[in-house]
Amino acid sequence: MGLEFGSNGWTAMKNIILKKSPGAAVKEVIKRVQEIDALRAERDALVAKFPDSDLGGVYRAEGRVLKHFRDWCLSEFADVYSDIKALQSSYNVYYALDLAADGLYLASYLLALKSYDSDRFTKPSVVTGIVGDGFGIASAPASSRSYYLLAKFWRNRLKKKFQESLKDAEADAKVAMAELNKELATKDISVLEQSPSVQNRTSAYALWSARYDKSIDDSLEDLRHNNKVALQGELTGPLISGTYLNQDILGMVTLSGRLRNRDRAQNNLNLAGAIGSTAGTGLSLGLTTYWLLDDIRHRRKMRKKEELPEQILAKRLKTLDELDSMLISSSKPQFFQ
Repeated sequence: MGLEFGSNGWTAMKNIILKKSPGAAVKEVIKRVQEIDALRAERDALVAKFPDSDLGGVYRAEGRVLKHFRDWCLSEFADVYSDIKALQSSYNVYYALDLAADGLYLASYLLALKSYDSDRFTKPSVVTGIVGDGFGIASAPASSRSYYLLAKFWRNRLKKKFQESLKDAEADAKVAMAELNKELATKDISVLEQSPSVQNRTSAYALWSARYDKSIDDSLEDLRHNNKVALQGELTGPLISGTYLNQDILGMVTLSGRLRNRDRAQNNLNLAGAIGSTAGTGLSLGLTTYWLLDDIRHRRKMRKKEELPEQILAKRLKTLDELDSMLISSSKPQFFQ
């Protein structure tokens, strides 16, 4: 766990140096949004100069589509950003608590060794182990709960940085696209032929929207799998650590004055605790092996279906290339007719 904790920190430092960190992404998005807003303002000013244009209503409807698409993309970035930041932090919560538990276990074992020379170390050894068990029990649930709290925290922090509501604008964008299509439907074909790029751009908006819906559908199975694994860890983690706590509590009981000279009773309690902790260790080993094999199986299945997160992202980037080609290949618009 210490290696994982340190590896996460080292990876974060390298990403900061290479300007590939979430913070660098935020700066880049702010820059891009400012450029987009400036272009939108310039476009709106041009549209406003020609209110009686044959395609004026179309251009104004398209402006609303662009505004909602801008908000939609910003909301999606906020989702990804808060998810990554919360996931990183929740992992670190888990590693930190597990590291604390392992450190206390080590101290408990060292005290147990010293108890062979002096009985005064026996009780501190057991107490230290019990405290370590508490950290072990809390690690998985605390990590899971911290994710949801931290995701909300990072999203709210991003709201302040962007000074935006960051609400999901997908529904608004689709309504605006429907309104744009209605405007196009009211225009004579001869008018539309004078500015063919309008219809080409409308096709681009529809393609992006359809591909976005498909990417969401494709990611659902992987999302359900990850949620199942998280729930399994949240339930079994405390159960396994509870077997170690049970052993330490029984060990503490054997130190009570009532059992001081009752060797058989002490041995029975120690054996019961050892049986429970051995079962917990076996369960931990078995579940870890099962989850590893299940994850390998799941990733193979998702790879065949081309639904791994990296494959879905690659397809979305390919869609952007397709949209570029669509827009570049269209004829230059005669903006106002």
